[in-house]
Amino acid sequence: MEPGDSSTELLRKNANLLIDHAAKDRSVAAELGLLVPGRKGTEGIGGKLVLTSTALFFEGHAVNRVRPQFGFPLSEIASLEDVSRGLSRQLRVELRSGVHGRFVVWGVPGLIAAIEEARAAL
Repeated sequence: MEPGDSSTELLRKNANLLIDHAAKDRSVAAELGLLVPGRKGTEGIGGKLVLTSTALFFEGHAVNRVRPQFGFPLSEIASLEDVSRGLSRQLRVELRSGVHGRFVVWGVPGLIAAIEEARAAL
């Protein structure tokens, strides 16, 4: 959360931000300059997803190669999608601008419901 943010924290969950280094789309990782030129594959950045009354924030842990901290305003979220594969529980969040993020997080259906409830309360 930003310093001085007066929004209420509703939920906090351990999560990994997935960075696909080969992707050519508008991922939040590309927007933040987290892609490593020449690197292939997918990288997970450990941290926390924090749902507040106004935004969904990601806060990277200190032990990562990078420590991204960013938020998706709830009013700008265009879609929430459970894109889980096998045992990997994954949430894809897309903004109206087309920028998106993919996170590994347990309890995706409950998290989507909590985000939708917070969006409805705006």
